[in-house]
Amino acid sequence: MDITQLKYFVAVANTLSFSEGARRCGISQPSMSHSISELEKQLETTLFNRSRKSVELTDTGKQLKLRAEEILELAEKAKLEIRQLDQGRTGSLSICAITTSSAPLSKCLSVFSSRYPDIITDISFTSGRNQTQAMIEQNHDFYFAVKEMVPQGDTFDYLVSNTDHLCVVFPPDHPLADRPLDFGMLQDERFISISELDGPVLSREIDHVCRTRGYHPNVVCQYDRAEAVLLSVSAGIGISIIPEALKGASYSENVRFVRIPGKDAERTYVIAWPQKSANRAAAKFLEVVKELYT
Repeated sequence: MDITQLKYFVAVANTLSFSEGARRCGISQPSMSHSISELEKQLETTLFNRSRKSVELTDTGKQLKLRAEEILELAEKAKLEIRQLDQGRTGSLSICAITTSSAPLSKCLSVFSSRYPDIITDISFTSGRNQTQAMIEQNHDFYFAVKEMVPQGDTFDYLVSNTDHLCVVFPPDHPLADRPLDFGMLQDERFISISELDGPVLSREIDHVCRTRGYHPNVVCQYDRAEAVLLSVSAGIGISIIPEALKGASYSENVRFVRIPGKDAERTYVIAWPQKSANRAAAKFLEVVKELYT
């Protein structure tokens, strides 16, 4: 018993006519009769009561009709799903991102989800260290990260999505918050730093900016999350340096961002992906990325 036999059987069962069933299936009536006879032999039962004037389903025929229709519907659904999967219209996609790359990620997802609503997208937000490790292990289809996080070599491709700037952040009522930025006036300020272990790239960027401006931060505490830094600054514990992209994060409304001038205070963000991937859904996402950023 195969799908074609069931299709022929259901056509006759619905029309109660071998000739009409054959016409709907695009075969001759003798071929239809032969197919039904072969099916009855395989099942060792009679599916139709035939007479010169009528065709009727037997009780076993009625039961088979119910099951055959279920099987044919499932087969059609499976065929559609496979076709859609082959075309990249269904499937799943895994994205790893750092918090400060939320803006380009949101932009890509908005276009992608409207175009391919049936593709499941899983998103993981990570710290800088975990993002770098995830890229080395190639655990995801795409990475929204800082350019310096992309592993060296020819295993990844990427496109630049946007640039950001490092900022000095002050408590809202700090006397220096409304004055032109002067690192010489920050020497005695209590400084809240980002952990180098959890944010090695950001930590190096901050260290470079400070050194080139002759600034030696008076570090009083250190956190692995930018949200904790913002909370501490808003509470008046000290000042800090963080990316401007965090303006929309928790507690950011209670701090003052002052952009640090200079090219060395810029951060370049990228969307990166492994060069070798068999995921068709990822290929569709890449089309969206290239549309938006090339």
